[in-house]
Amino acid sequence: MRIRLAAPAKRKELTFLAAAICTALRASAAADATTDDNQALESITVTAQRRSESIQEVPLSVTAISGETLEKFDDLSFADYAHTIPNLSFGTGSDFGVTNGRTITIRGITGGRFRYGLATTSFYIDDTPVPLSLDPRVLDLQRIEVLRGPQGTLFGSSAMGGTVRVITKPADSNALAANFDAQAFDINHGGAGYDLSGTVNLPLIPDQMALKFSAYSSYKPGIYTREWGVATTPGYTVPAGTVAGSESHIGTDQEYGGMLTLTYTPAAVPGLTVTPMAIYQSTRSNGLPLSDFSPDDLVQVRPLNVAESTLDDWSFEGLTAKYKADFGTFISSSTGFHRKSLDNEDGTEATVTIFGQNYLTPPLPPVYTAAPAPSFLDFTEFTQEIRFESAFDGPVQTIVGGYYNTATSQTGQDITIPYEDGQPGYIQEVPHVSREIAEFADLTYTPIAPLEISAGVRTTEVRFHQLDYWYGWINEGLEDVFISHSEHAVTPRYTIKYQIDPDAMVYTSAAKGFRNGGANAVPAYCGAGAGQFKSDSIWSYEVGAKNTLFDGRVNTRAAAYRIYWSNIQQSILLQCTYSVTENAGAATSTGVELEADLAPLRGLNMTLGVGYDNAHITSVPAGDTGFVVGQELNGVPKLTASILGEYARPTSFGEAFVRGQYSFTGRSVSYSVVPVQDGGRVREQYALTDLHFGSLIGTWETSLFVKNLFDVRGNLGDEQSETSELQNPLRPRYMITQPRTIGLEVRWRFKGQ
Repeated sequence: MRIRLAAPAKRKELTFLAAAICTALRASAAADATTDDNQALESITVTAQRRSESIQEVPLSVTAISGETLEKFDDLSFADYAHTIPNLSFGTGSDFGVTNGRTITIRGITGGRFRYGLATTSFYIDDTPVPLSLDPRVLDLQRIEVLRGPQGTLFGSSAMGGTVRVITKPADSNALAANFDAQAFDINHGGAGYDLSGTVNLPLIPDQMALKFSAYSSYKPGIYTREWGVATTPGYTVPAGTVAGSESHIGTDQEYGGMLTLTYTPAAVPGLTVTPMAIYQSTRSNGLPLSDFSPDDLVQVRPLNVAESTLDDWSFEGLTAKYKADFGTFISSSTGFHRKSLDNEDGTEATVTIFGQNYLTPPLPPVYTAAPAPSFLDFTEFTQEIRFESAFDGPVQTIVGGYYNTATSQTGQDITIPYEDGQPGYIQEVPHVSREIAEFADLTYTPIAPLEISAGVRTTEVRFHQLDYWYGWINEGLEDVFISHSEHAVTPRYTIKYQIDPDAMVYTSAAKGFRNGGANAVPAYCGAGAGQFKSDSIWSYEVGAKNTLFDGRVNTRAAAYRIYWSNIQQSILLQCTYSVTENAGAATSTGVELEADLAPLRGLNMTLGVGYDNAHITSVPAGDTGFVVGQELNGVPKLTASILGEYARPTSFGEAFVRGQYSFTGRSVSYSVVPVQDGGRVREQYALTDLHFGSLIGTWETSLFVKNLFDVRGNLGDEQSETSELQNPLRPRYMITQPRTIGLEVRWRFKGQ
């Protein structure tokens, strides 16, 4: 099989980065013809199987990005590091609203509405699942772990395709430490912005207690311009006296937040560690950061000056207690999470031209009336997990545990059209309550030193109920529908690992993934669409190999897989703008992944990653489901690739460095708004290139950076608009990559004895 990395029009990005790396190699060879025999890659420890292991020894396809790497490459958000993960893609369009619409797809397993627990990828902060659309700030983290393949045995029902884990760094009771980062930058088409962050680690009782506090504040200017006072619908006019105008810097991103954590290991109770933690994050914008018509269009034209905006506030509180005995470790993790979000969309065009004409007698005149359309979410959950990780003497090890989660949410969507008595046009409210209880166990047996056999299973009981309310004159009065669902599932996992020698390992695994079913509810004016949908499940079969070569200078990780997916749940957008979930038949996903960490020369470190995935529908149920055999799965690129490199060299003025990052995301098709029979919407391939140049002098690091060097408009997905595409189906709104950003960064690091 021959894989083509990029089309000719995109090769200049890859060529540019390759030239920079080759220049660094030649400079290193000329400056120092010898190599350092002791320079080997540092071991990366992960907890992908709920116990600490080297990434080269865990029988699982996993990518780990250390906190140091995240810092070096200035990865501050999910989008910054997600482009470097093989066979991971992300975008928007899974649900209404910018703040709640992000999707994450691993190995082609995609689809679902996160807000009701129906995603295919789970997202974790430490040991706790949080909503998939959350974007925790990358701030003084220990690492990011991305686990590919079904993780339902250890990580629950929403981990069919894989799991993304944000691992926080505990406070250190042995050293006073502090750091501070300051960035000033300019975003093309936007202007100046900044990012400030800092962390302080304070030992309170030597070897027993420490407190750590991190905080940040950032501002990214908006790149869009909103224009109003223009009739955008044939036959319609703006109200008399409307003055045309415009406003620039729409779509700003203003964030602030912090994390407080305490680590306590009391001397009176050897082996006990107690870690309370709290995180808060607030994000808001003065508009929807969406391109109209095409990813290159940065002007949002509207009939009236109805401001759009987003707001997203969330908090996370946790208490973890670990007790380490000679025979194993007992762990209790208790967490609470609360989130409030609000997306306000301008619904003027659709509400007047469609609702005003179809639901009023006599219809509204062909004159625009301001109609904001807010969507909101209020979400609260509590999670408790207790588990035991053994450290027995002998060939048998085990992990056993129990899990409990309860969540309540209140979602709503409004369309307000003032008319004679001022009654709102349409309001929907959906109170939702869910509960999940699970027990899990994993047993590992080592009959002979090189061979390890594991079997695990999770039993899960999920239940929810919700009451959908619709009222307003569009709905012709109050209507409500009650739905509930409960389900029991068993998800096993089997693994065989063979350690050929200390530097080479092969493995094979079979695992089941599961996602619970449910019920749809839509108002009567939508017609068909309500009803039950079944749970879907996958069986994944994987083989892999991990090797350490050239005296520890090269680590490779390779995997190949075949996934069988049955009763696929996919979101369908109805003409009345409601999304319902339907079972689309069966699909397969076949692919490979290859990662390599390299230290070929003194001062040069590189990481390569490539993933190929072929995911498509293989059968459809009887009837008109809107799916066809051979259809590509929603938003899944066949090829993803990345390369990261750092070259550092001592100089008379400190250590100088150059860092580069290149990522490629292949073509995919979105069916979030445009159905299969109409061809969907193509998301063209794109490549991003970042560069950093700087020096480290003592505790100070200064660098110049450029992100998205070639100013690429990468298409991350077409947003499921609440109203705008009702008026004109040919008016998509796209989430795009951040334009070229040039900036200066200063870092200060201090660590006491």
